[in-house]
Amino acid sequence: MIRHIPPPPGVIAAAEQKYHTMRGELARFLSIVQGHLERDDCTEIETVCHVLETMLRQDRANGALLAACAIMELAKRPGAQPHHRGADRR
Repeated sequence: MIRHIPPPPGVIAAAEQKYHTMRGELARFLSIVQGHLERDDCTEIETVCHVLETMLRQDRANGALLAACAIMELAKRPGAQPHHRGADRR
């Protein structure tokens, strides 16, 4: 469970500056990965390995922000399971 503790102002400012750029990078990266998945000679696990190799070559902060953007995009998709407050307190 992620507790809501507001991040320090410096973290918010840095994320805001890079967020929109990184969302564009995510869209570009997704297009490349989708192309790999459509190929007949590249399996899903091979594509995962390519993505992992690419991510490991990224600057750690940029890689983490790219991953955070991807998680946000998945969470916002229609059909994503909504989190209900109190559901995990049972």
